Amino acid sequence: MKKINLLCVLVLALTLVDIVMSLFFTSGKSATHIDFDTLSLGSLIGLLVLTLVILGAGVMTLVYFIKFILNVNRNQIFTEKNVSLLRKYGICTLLIGVGLIGFSLAVITGQSLTNAISDSITVLCEGFFALLMGEVFGIGLKLQERKSTAA
Repeated sequence: MKKINLLCVLVLALTLVDIVMSLFFTSGKSATHIDFDTLSLGSLIGLLVLTLVILGAGVMTLVYFIKFILNVNRNQIFTEKNVSLLRKYGICTLLIGVGLIGFSLAVITGQSLTNAISDSITVLCEGFFALLMGEVFGIGLKLQERKSTAA
């Protein structure tokens, strides 16, 4: 169990580092930042909402991931609750990735969609991987139920 806890802490740390890197260290070397004084009130509100969505999804990914790890530590592995937690974690992580792409395109001028996606690709991959793991856990749960009903 110590090994899985160490790996989970490592995943969380790498996720947080990736998000910080995506927000503050973009790949567009010649990109310039938008002067927020020139934006309309609607644009500023849109950026505020996008930022709050990214932060909210980030908090929820942390909550779902910790709940999942606590369940695994209690030897509750192939349960419907874990499948649901993995799926929610994956969706929130994808939401962060898409939000970071939108944020990069909106705040950094001169940045192409390709550069914005490359800045957030690891977060998107993590989200798809979590969704994949949710499906694998769902299949494992069904196999476990078939095995218990056959016995």
